Amino acid sequence: MATGSQVFVRSRLSTSETRVLLGIGLAIALVAGLVFRIVGHLVLDPSNPVVVAAIFVLTIPLMWGLAVAVFRWRGLDGVERREGAVLLVVPGMLVDAVSTALFSVVYPNMSLAAAGLFGGLLLLAYATVLVAGFLSR
Repeated sequence: MATGSQVFVRSRLSTSETRVLLGIGLAIALVAGLVFRIVGHLVLDPSNPVVVAAIFVLTIPLMWGLAVAVFRWRGLDGVERREGAVLLVVPGMLVDAVSTALFSVVYPNMSLAAAGLFGGLLLLAYATVLVAGFLSR
């Protein structure tokens, strides 16, 4: 006898739209990774807390705006935005799981002291996209 209930929620996004959003998320993650590989030591320098704070503050409106722009471009509304937000962040989270584990190899220009700042910035960016998916109109 089954004691639990199962809830199946059908995605509102087509398979092709899902692939597009995953691709966009992967592209954003790869471009961001390349940018941090080139200039990461300048923007996440633990000895320059003003610049680090500015990067954290700017991340919120930039990621929110990027997410909303993608939602509008792809014509996503309601539940589709929520699904879209998840699809946008998953590729980057997978890539960054590896890039942060191999931080000194992937980002040789950044000091190990910046690794925590980098991880925090990633979490902030992903959380912002997810919140935008749930709250934006």
